[in-house]
Amino acid sequence: MPVLLNADASFSSKQELLDLHDCPLGSVQNTPSPVDSHTGSPTDSGPRSPGGLGSDYGLVRPQILTGTSTHPGKVHTVDGIISLETSLGSKVASDDTDELCGWGALTPKALQLFNTPRWMLFFLCTASFLQGMIINGFINTVITSIERRFDLRSYEAGLIASSYDIAACVCLAFVSYFGGTGHKPRWLGWGVLIMALGSLVFALPHFTTPPYQVTLPEHTGMCGVNRTSPCHNKESEGLSSYRFVFMLGQFLHGVGATPLYTLGVTFLDENVKSSEAPVYIGIFYTAAILGPAAGYLLGGYFLNFYTEIHQTTELTPENPLWVGAWWIGFLAGGAAALLIALPILGYPRQLPGAQKYAAMRVSEAHQLKDGSHTTASDPQFGKSVKDMPRSVLMLLKNPPFLFLCLAGATEATLLAGMSTFGPKFLESQFNLSASEAATWFGV
Repeated sequence: MPVLLNADASFSSKQELLDLHDCPLGSVQNTPSPVDSHTGSPTDSGPRSPGGLGSDYGLVRPQILTGTSTHPGKVHTVDGIISLETSLGSKVASDDTDELCGWGALTPKALQLFNTPRWMLFFLCTASFLQGMIINGFINTVITSIERRFDLRSYEAGLIASSYDIAACVCLAFVSYFGGTGHKPRWLGWGVLIMALGSLVFALPHFTTPPYQVTLPEHTGMCGVNRTSPCHNKESEGLSSYRFVFMLGQFLHGVGATPLYTLGVTFLDENVKSSEAPVYIGIFYTAAILGPAAGYLLGGYFLNFYTEIHQTTELTPENPLWVGAWWIGFLAGGAAALLIALPILGYPRQLPGAQKYAAMRVSEAHQLKDGSHTTASDPQFGKSVKDMPRSVLMLLKNPPFLFLCLAGATEATLLAGMSTFGPKFLESQFNLSASEAATWFGV
């Protein structure tokens, strides 16, 4: 008698689900399964435990209902993935409507041409390129310019640069934890939208402050011999409070970029073959590396233009009072991020064929001696915030994970300060303009 799948049933091996697809529908039911072939007993012979496969598995063995069977039920395929439906309403395959690309009810057939891993890789690479260009490129090239324009000190510029990392530290755990079980493309799309908003906020002070005007009298920057009060630059006096606007923009950058390098990599890994996943992830990170280089070069080019592009000035880029058009890159980058976020938001929870790749994938996770990995395999684990402390404890018991985190932290410590203040160091030590310093540092 055929055994029906209940709601909690699963296959004993991930390959068994694929073998069902290769088995003809009218085949005899006593075809040995992968588990039975291992033990040498046919499917309908030999002792059975109450659980169907044995007490050590606790699973129910699915059997194919043939066309001559009198029991209700049918076997069919959906895009090459086996789907077994019984009178109990159980189903092993997701509905096709959940794998359509679009926005809500708007899922035109022509849009499904982009519903592939390669197109998703293209959009994610573009987003990572923009993130690297804006945060790791433009920000570092304009530090000296905004210091001069808004009368900021070096430690205040450092706070602006570190606001990105502060936001990432605050949001990283929650976004990764809840986004891992949620709709990853939506998390990614909204993250790119927030990053675009941060770029627009960062460029806002240019449009809300008076035009930058510099007079060149003979006593510029000089104080009287008997003067005891400190000298102030009246042109920039009162503009230092805009540092909070820059910090807000950087904070939004950090919030928006958090899903990109956590959920983005996971989404690519889950929707392609295990043999192709390293290639996809490598291309993704390559785009992220090229972003900062493009940011330094483009940022240096924009700094050759005067910040008030509609005005003419006698200053030259070599003049210490020169302020370049630092805001152009953020406007362009923010607009591009807005355009990229829209297609990412239209992708489904999983791409077509992802379930087949998940069935073929074998777990390579670190097996804990206390058996905590069995708890993590529970489908309901991780959907509540109460499970978060236990998840963190499990990660702390994973040596490969800890050493990889330490390696990343060490690398970030070495590069963060150098990338932020490197152009400023070249500018002051070698008497270079802001544009030249940014270009040389990018090269």
